[in-house]
Amino acid sequence: MKKTGLPPQKKIPRAALVPAFILLAGTLWGQSPAPADPESPAHLVGLTLNEVIGRFGVPRGVYAVRGGEEWQDDVVFSYGDRDFYFYRDRVWQIAVKAAFGVRVGENRNVIPLVMGEAALVEEGYTLAPLAGWSWPMNVRFNNDNRGLVTAIYIYRSDF
Repeated sequence: MKKTGLPPQKKIPRAALVPAFILLAGTLWGQSPAPADPESPAHLVGLTLNEVIGRFGVPRGVYAVRGGEEWQDDVVFSYGDRDFYFYRDRVWQIAVKAAFGVRVGENRNVIPLVMGEAALVEEGYTLAPLAGWSWPMNVRFNNDNRGLVTAIYIYRSDF
């Protein structure tokens, strides 16, 4: 056996890895879902008008949402379980019934557990940043006076 000058390596028992895995999983639990998650509705932000129609077909309804300024007006395509808010020809915001493990109708107290320490709890809503995207992204969970989630919006926060 050739000597390398390094101390002999010990084999780590698998049982010793379990606590390390639990600690790692605990730190990852409250982190924002990564862009690599294809199930995340955040992937729908940034689609073009043609891509939305190509993927989802003709919307069930179309309506306008007036903003405080003319440039804040939106055309919204409604598909029942999600609404796409367009600025020019791209989706800048989407409203969904469920995202990141939270559903409309649930108690808002679960949001910081799912979204982590970055979740900002305010009167009427909870806001959480979504990291790792090409542009700044947030998710906003609106709630009623009983603390139940009434709406979920995922959007580009630079608009």
